[in-house]
Amino acid sequence: MRDKGEVDQELEDAGWKTDGTFSEHLTIGESGDLCLLVHRSTLETNEPTYELYDVDKHLSYWVHEIPTPEEAARQLKEHGEPPKE
Repeated sequence: MRDKGEVDQELEDAGWKTDGTFSEHLTIGESGDLCLLVHRSTLETNEPTYELYDVDKHLSYWVHEIPTPEEAARQLKEHGEPPKE
């Protein structure tokens, strides 16, 4: 199991801003209107998934590796859909 500090560092290394104020169940990387959501279940698996989210356009897309914010924007533009509730 990976810890939140390790994931926060991975986010920062990829260019995301983290502030550590979110729930123990979720970590968020931010870059402008883009977010990378790391759900608690991701911390407990060897096959992580991350949710990319564009706040302005209300688009979501799931990936298996932490992209840079620029790559996340491209992926959301090409594959993003409204998030499932």
